[in-house]
Amino acid sequence: MSTRESSLKIGAVEALVKLLSEGSSRGKKDAVTTLFNFSTHSDSCKRMIEVGVMIALLVALGSEGVAEEAASALALLVRQPIGAEHVAKEEMEVTRLINMMRRGTPKVKENVVAALLELCRGSGALATQRVLRVPALASLLQTLLFTGTKRARRKAASLAWVCQRCEAAVTPMEAVGAAYRFPGNSMATFVYDVSMAPVSISVPVL
Repeated sequence: MSTRESSLKIGAVEALVKLLSEGSSRGKKDAVTTLFNFSTHSDSCKRMIEVGVMIALLVALGSEGVAEEAASALALLVRQPIGAEHVAKEEMEVTRLINMMRRGTPKVKENVVAALLELCRGSGALATQRVLRVPALASLLQTLLFTGTKRARRKAASLAWVCQRCEAAVTPMEAVGAAYRFPGNSMATFVYDVSMAPVSISVPVL
C-alpha cells in the first residue's frame, strides 16, 4: 500500500470514529458497520487502533442500535495480537467489556465473552489476571453458562477453563459437575452442573 493510500485509509477511519462518537443514530449505524468491515482485514487493525477505534467501539457498546455491531467489531479486533495487547493494557477497557455481560443484549453478551476469551488467549496470563480482578466475573460467567446463546455458553465455558488454568486452582471434576475457583476474583466460586447445563465443557477446545 502506498503512503497516499495509507493516509487516505487512516483519514477514513478517523472520520468513522468521529461519526461513531458524535453522529446521528443513522450515522453511528453506518460508521460501526463500516468499521466492522475494516476489522475483517488484519492489515487495517493496527491503523484502526492507532486512531482510537477501540475506545470508540467500547463506548458504542452502551448505545442502543449500534451495540451489537460494535461488539462484533471488537471481537474481531481482539483476535489480532495488537488488538488484544491494547485492551489488556487498559483496566478500564477490560472492566467495560465485562460489564456488558450484565446489561447487553444476548448478541452483545455473546460477542463480548468471545472478545474476552480471545483477549486471554492472545495476551496470556497478564491479561487473564486483569480479567479475573473484575469482581463480577464469576457470577456473570455462571449466568451466561445457563442463559446465554449457544455460542455464548460455549465461549463462557472456554473462558472459565482458561481462567482456572491461569490461577492453577482447579477443583477436580466430580460426578455432579466442576467447581471453578478464581482467587484473583475475590475468591469467587461457582459450580457449573454439567448434568443440568445446556452445553457440555467436558472436552473444552482451547
